[in-house]
Amino acid sequence: MKKIRFMRYLTYFTIIFTLLIVLPGAAFADKATSEGHGNQNQNMQEESGNSYVNEINNTSDSNISVAGPEQFSGDPDVKNQNSISEYKQERQKIKKELELQREEYRKAKKDFLKVKSQIHAEELNPNSNEALNATKLYLNSSISFMIAHLSNVKSNMEYSNSNGTEKIVTAIDEKIELLGTEKAKVANASSQKELATTVRSVRETWVDAQKISLAGAGQIVSGKVGEFLEKSEVLSGILDARIENLNKTGADISDLKIELASYKLYLKSAQDKKKDADSIYEDQNVTRENLEMANNYLLQSISDINKANKLLKDIFEELKKSENPTINEVDVESSPKIEHNKTR
Repeated sequence: MKKIRFMRYLTYFTIIFTLLIVLPGAAFADKATSEGHGNQNQNMQEESGNSYVNEINNTSDSNISVAGPEQFSGDPDVKNQNSISEYKQERQKIKKELELQREEYRKAKKDFLKVKSQIHAEELNPNSNEALNATKLYLNSSISFMIAHLSNVKSNMEYSNSNGTEKIVTAIDEKIELLGTEKAKVANASSQKELATTVRSVRETWVDAQKISLAGAGQIVSGKVGEFLEKSEVLSGILDARIENLNKTGADISDLKIELASYKLYLKSAQDKKKDADSIYEDQNVTRENLEMANNYLLQSISDINKANKLLKDIFEELKKSENPTINEVDVESSPKIEHNKTR
């Protein structure tokens, strides 16, 4: 009977550990992706967000970063220096909290694994106070880290200056509140069985939160891509007219026409990839795997945009040879640009 009871407690203990392993919280600390900083592929893979993209798990990170005001400084309300200063101060505060929770998580995980080894060696009862406290500390630190991560995502959303963020922020707030409730349950738990029940709920809440973060971040980046493509379409028409005017002067425009045609093809490809991504983001029952697919579509869209921008530069260089250099310098400066978040 004693052996059966021991095995039952060991099962609860293993369930807790296993559920947290599959949670996107278990590997988050080890991946060090609090801000999603890195190259373009790193940005579009995590947040989650972040960050997109910036998650916690052994599953592949796939988050699109949400840029702060310094990234999209062309928006009127973001130009206010006071707002930018406040934003930077808040980001620093959130970053410090995230780093603190990451370190607390690492310490708790280390202690938890030691206890786990003792239990498997039958050197420690899985329902002893030592085992219970180590488990509670591990769960507490994991939930705190999740909350800090979601607060980071929320902050990026709020300062992205994009449409539709209010709904996403509200949904994230709800998940943070639910995680806070589960954290209180952990503190009040008196057995591994109670903790095993709580961790299942934590996992469900976290998975939903990650889907919200990934979809929301992707939609915001998609919106920025859409704004760029709209401006590019107008610019394309202007270039058509200028090249035609140049043709009337007897100049050789064959290279310009080829480059402009390629420019348009890249923009069309970017638009098609954006539509593919949007169709996934709009699905109410979207899976995490599909969200990763949508993020990859956006990656491809932005890649096409970068290629189009390179051609655009070449086109302006060609035009400079036949038109007023001053005019063309102004055009290059005013041409639409899209920037990745320096992250997530």
